[in-house]
Amino acid sequence: MMKNFVSEEVKIFRRATFALIISSTYPMIVVGCYFGVTPWTLNRLSMDESDFSFAILLFGVFFIISNQIAGRILVPKYGTKLIMSLAFPLVTFSTFLAIISSSYFYFLLTFIPAGIGWGASGPIGGIHSQLIEKHFKKIVAPYYAMGFNLGILVGGILAGIIMRNSYEPYLFFGALSFLSVFVSFVVYLFGLPGKLDFKGEGEKFKIPDNNVLLFGILLFFVFGSNGIIVDWSTLWLSKDLNAPFHLASMGLIAFSIGGIFANLFSNSLINLFTEKFVGCHFVMIGASIMFLSLLTDSFYIIFAVLSIYGFAVANLIPIVIRQAVKQSNDSIPMTVTNLTTIGLSSTMIMPAAIGFLAETFSLTLNMYLLCIIVFTSGAIFLTKYK
Repeated sequence: MMKNFVSEEVKIFRRATFALIISSTYPMIVVGCYFGVTPWTLNRLSMDESDFSFAILLFGVFFIISNQIAGRILVPKYGTKLIMSLAFPLVTFSTFLAIISSSYFYFLLTFIPAGIGWGASGPIGGIHSQLIEKHFKKIVAPYYAMGFNLGILVGGILAGIIMRNSYEPYLFFGALSFLSVFVSFVVYLFGLPGKLDFKGEGEKFKIPDNNVLLFGILLFFVFGSNGIIVDWSTLWLSKDLNAPFHLASMGLIAFSIGGIFANLFSNSLINLFTEKFVGCHFVMIGASIMFLSLLTDSFYIIFAVLSIYGFAVANLIPIVIRQAVKQSNDSIPMTVTNLTTIGLSSTMIMPAAIGFLAETFSLTLNMYLLCIIVFTSGAIFLTKYK
């Protein structure tokens, strides 16, 4: 009997972890591909960096609203896997609508449902990973983070194929969007069963405790810095470093490959160097190397260093979240929701700010600032790790 029980437990763990990885990987394939064709989008609708930045800000407003509603009301009532499986198809279909938009106005409108979808899926994946870790006493958050990097990798490759062969992106994004319905069903089928999923009373808004607030601010800068790489690296490499469009998307690929390896071997890295070293010193070293590579002004050197940088910072986010849950007095959904509201809001604010600044200063100058911010974040986390 005990053998069957353990076998069933392992089966549930594997299925839930698979659903978690898929829920982060698939939408990021679409998003990675979308940002990989950013130069094409800007040219098609005659947009500049500030136009695109305004769209990101609009996305951010609806992201924050949706994030709070999902974490405080929907998850306690319906559990994580139902909301998670419904949220990300909204992202993929919104991206498809953005690709086929006939004007800048319609393009802007697509960022509203996209913000709602990401706002709902963002905290829920984090809550789902923490619930798995709580029930099975195994670390899975890095695999959730790996899904984002894996998605960016596949999306970046697709974008490179599209740009290299001058394909029209419409069919690619249409197919990816409709396929997301099937993937959504798989996520719901494999997610944590109801008895292990979170259910409880909805929680009213309150100011996070000091530890959560501090960790949220750290995530604000880390998520925002990653958002800058995802949103602007293709345009930066093509515009400032004169890389061909089909090669410019390789920067995203390099960044994601480094992150995938770091997340895949996170447990081994933590056992070898300690969690504190991986979460703090790796980040500071990666930011320093990235800063020095910018001095070369060479696409090929920066391309190689982006993979090192991706490797160095990949495990910081799950480690910060784990520390926050450990040090917080609030419930897991409340803690993760507050963290993601503060942290993920920066993926709209910071990339949008970069776009506005790029009107006056070069994108390369903004990348120097990114390195300084990430280095400082690692140094602050070093003092707060317990």
